[in-house]
Amino acid sequence: MKFKTLSLVALLLILSNLSAQHKGTVTFKNGDVKEGIVENKGSKILFTAEGTETAKIAHEEIEHIKTGDIEYFRTSAKSKKLEEYQVMVYGSTMLLAKNIQTNYGSIQTDYDTYSVQSGNLTASQTKQVSRRVVRGPSTRGTIIKYFIKKPGSDLEQVYRLVVGDVDWIGYKKKVKKQLGDCKALIDKMNNGDFKDDEYGKGAELAAIVLYYNQNCSK
Repeated sequence: MKFKTLSLVALLLILSNLSAQHKGTVTFKNGDVKEGIVENKGSKILFTAEGTETAKIAHEEIEHIKTGDIEYFRTSAKSKKLEEYQVMVYGSTMLLAKNIQTNYGSIQTDYDTYSVQSGNLTASQTKQVSRRVVRGPSTRGTIIKYFIKKPGSDLEQVYRLVVGDVDWIGYKKKVKKQLGDCKALIDKMNNGDFKDDEYGKGAELAAIVLYYNQNCSK
């Protein structure tokens, strides 16, 4: 990836507080779904539903949390703790990103939420998705990890970016392992159809997952 791309990415990362409060939806393991204010305190989640006092909730009691484009997932079925990821591409298969020093912030885009969630993005909008990256510090050396999440499967890291540095590794081998059930997608990857020299591998990954959801996902 070009250094100018990395600089652009860095400029679009926004600093804020780690324990910021956000309105969201909490799905409990007992099946209850409640809306309220969510605050991640590390070992506990602070949750305030309308008309109730703030409660400290253990990660083990929660199945899923969604606050805007930040969602909480477990890295595997065996993991007790929920971790925060920014959803880059919605759909039955998701592209997620995580800054290992995750902070909250807000990034404005000029496309509507429906387009992102439905996966109906133009090529230009796909590039914008990749440029949003994750909420977090923008200092040189910040590590951003990209994951693919298929229904019923654990998260799989497919790429790692070090801001202000060269690429860590290519992503194709890992992506093919996850999405290899779609021959048309693999053929397009092999032909270099998703390569984006200007916006880099974030844009390529977004385009790949969008294509998979629209053409391959059952």
